[in-house]
Amino acid sequence: MKKFTKVRTAMIGILVTLSLVIFSAKPTEAAFTDVNKKYTEAVDYLISQNATSGISETQFGTDLSIKRVDAAVMIAKVLGLTIGVAPNAGFTDVPVERQPYVNALVAEGIFHGKTATHFGAHDTMTREEMAKVIASAYDLVASEGATIPFTDVSDRFYPYVAALYKNGVASGKDADTFGTGNVTRGEFALFIFRAANGTEPEVIGVY
Repeated sequence: MKKFTKVRTAMIGILVTLSLVIFSAKPTEAAFTDVNKKYTEAVDYLISQNATSGISETQFGTDLSIKRVDAAVMIAKVLGLTIGVAPNAGFTDVPVERQPYVNALVAEGIFHGKTATHFGAHDTMTREEMAKVIASAYDLVASEGATIPFTDVSDRFYPYVAALYKNGVASGKDADTFGTGNVTRGEFALFIFRAANGTEPEVIGVY
């Protein structure tokens, strides 16, 4: 009888442990109805790094343009930057709870404001801006004199786009267009994942 009681107690303990593991597990792409297999690894990676939890319990916001302040928080968390020690960057448009992330990125030279006092926190991020941030965050460079096939990239962002292109992080929207419009949350997740893990796009010309 005592032996049976011990076995039963042990089994209950195992079941309780499993339940705690299941219910405490971090959400994956399965929780997001707008994440397809193209984004699965990237979204899972960001979640594993505590970089994002999506825009709701069921939506990652894959096709939504990402705001500069959201991008800043996301990449600061993925990089594991020390938060709360960098000097105030002086931006008046960054929400108080997000200032430490922006300050840390500015101190590292990864992100910059649009003016000395305006970060553009709620402005959407362009693909060119994304290229600069990702290249700066992961120290990606292209060889001197490297060329890219895109005709729509400005001189200011050319080195950063070239760095992403040559390192397999981002290709263009098509053969000769990088795409200078807004970057989506899904795209940003892919670019961070590729830069951090050294993976390349499966098909060139998609992102």
